[in-house]
Amino acid sequence: MTAIDVHCHVMPLTLPDNPGADGRWPCVHCHGPTDASLMIDGKPFRKLDDRSWSPRRRMEDMDRDGITMQVLSPMPELLSYWFTASEAGTLCDHVNGALAEMVADAPGRFAGLGMVPMQDPAAAVAALERLIERFGLLGIEIGSNINGVQLGDARFEPVWQACAELGLAVFVHALHPVSAKAAGADPLTTAFVHFPLDVAMAASSLILAGVPARYPRLRLGFSHGGGGLGAMVGRLDRGWTMTDGFSGKLVERPSTHASRLFYDSNVYDPAFVRHLVRELAPGRVFLGGDYPYPLMQADLVGYMDSCGLSAAERQSLAEGAARQFLNL
Repeated sequence: MTAIDVHCHVMPLTLPDNPGADGRWPCVHCHGPTDASLMIDGKPFRKLDDRSWSPRRRMEDMDRDGITMQVLSPMPELLSYWFTASEAGTLCDHVNGALAEMVADAPGRFAGLGMVPMQDPAAAVAALERLIERFGLLGIEIGSNINGVQLGDARFEPVWQACAELGLAVFVHALHPVSAKAAGADPLTTAFVHFPLDVAMAASSLILAGVPARYPRLRLGFSHGGGGLGAMVGRLDRGWTMTDGFSGKLVERPSTHASRLFYDSNVYDPAFVRHLVRELAPGRVFLGGDYPYPLMQADLVGYMDSCGLSAAERQSLAEGAARQFLNL
């Protein structure tokens, strides 16, 4: 069976020079032909190996693990919403170019989701055209908030409209969770607790702002199985009933909109995968392994097999939902 992993990150081996004075500009320090470190603000952010940039190394792992295709997206820290739009645009074009080169190296094994400067929606919309025409990518990866601003904020409306009209997929990944900052959480707690909270907040924000309702052709996907959204939809529906559709903003229940979104399987819990597949969003859940970083889901196909799904459910999880999300 074909297996498509939609949640796979790339870190290019080289990055452009810092165009400004902000010390947070990412920099790669190479330790050898297969080892490097990402440095931010002069400090090590993450150890890397050639899985982050080598198509050959990735395909070796894919063949070992039974993965037919990886959908490549940037390491989330590269999204760079804290720089000016011009500075971020320089990094976007460089990373999108690196993604395009990896896809071109093995187009049957890779597809790509790029990045745009979401901190400036007008610049982001302009970058979407380049994403298609220059780089040939299928959509974008964005953070779960943009410098603390929720995705349902009206300022991002032009981006959603453009993605819907251009047929681009949007994959929402946890990034700098607002709750972690408020709680003063350490990095370890952030990864295990606040990432799924922020993804759920992002999905709820979009639903309550009516974005999926206004743009039914917009394909929105959420990392980490939508985070805590699965535990929130009943409460959101209750709120919809008690507030007359949130003061008339939503004609349909939030759970109906949630069922039309896409989610990855990166929850480390076969029982919750079954809930996503059968209850929250049938036909809208795809494989997501978080390759190649320490939290990645090892043996993704074996994990899928442990979920106790029917043949039709397994086919949808393995490739059907991914093909629909990416418009393959």
